[in-house]
Amino acid sequence: MAEMEEVQLAFLRLALSIPVLLAFALREKHVPFKKGGAAILVSGACLALHFGAWMASLAYLSVATSVVLVYLHPVIVYGIEVWRGRAKPDALRIAGVLITLVGTSTLALFSGESGSADEVEAKLIGMTLSVIGSLAFVGYLLAGRSATAKMSTAVYTSRAYSVAALALLVYLWIQDLPVLPIGEKEWGYAFLLALFPTLLGHTPLNAALKRLPPTVVSTSYLGEMAGAPLLVWLVIKEAPPESFWIGGPLVILGITAVAWKGDQGNVENSSESLGSDPGITEH
Repeated sequence: MAEMEEVQLAFLRLALSIPVLLAFALREKHVPFKKGGAAILVSGACLALHFGAWMASLAYLSVATSVVLVYLHPVIVYGIEVWRGRAKPDALRIAGVLITLVGTSTLALFSGESGSADEVEAKLIGMTLSVIGSLAFVGYLLAGRSATAKMSTAVYTSRAYSVAALALLVYLWIQDLPVLPIGEKEWGYAFLLALFPTLLGHTPLNAALKRLPPTVVSTSYLGEMAGAPLLVWLVIKEAPPESFWIGGPLVILGITAVAWKGDQGNVENSSESLGSDPGITEH
């Protein structure tokens, strides 16, 4: 709805959130940047790539397809946790991974069934950007898990968001793209993005990383798979493509199967993780 570059919106949603988080962070015990600094740099870089790639994918894909692909991260996180020995492989989750792959392949292979070669290429570009955004989100979650063990949520997010905003700002400068909105309507959309999906939606999930494994936290985003396409369909009348009705439900079913047991399949449960994070303040 906003007449702005997607990466510009990604930058603004972070930049407008930072002063609010800094105000909370100043009330916290000071934590030297070198304590958890490497994790914050990795987290911020991954967040910049996540927001930048995923929001850019919306120029090529329907919201329905883009949201499904960007939320592949519970499956990716589960695979990493199994590889690291922190989660146990089981039949249900393995079946979920396979179903997810089938659904994703359906979205990719039949994305341009009624379009020209240029449209097919554009959709494949969009899908690639969405998957890159999903992979980057995995890095963001895992690095955030490490950083939030050393500092409060406000301190962590104010620093990680700052790194991400700076990275996106540099990208906008290099590409000679606009940074600030032109009209009042665009400023309004930017503030709404900062307030609702960023401060009230995204930020509290960083607090959840203190008490829950990354697999469980990444799963909490699944509601958006159903809500976002419906909202866009109602508000801007963008119907999902035909391939979504087959591939989309398969992806959602597969991810749900992977996430079904929550943290029960984890070798290291959340209470054990909490034991190393004493005295951390929440917001």
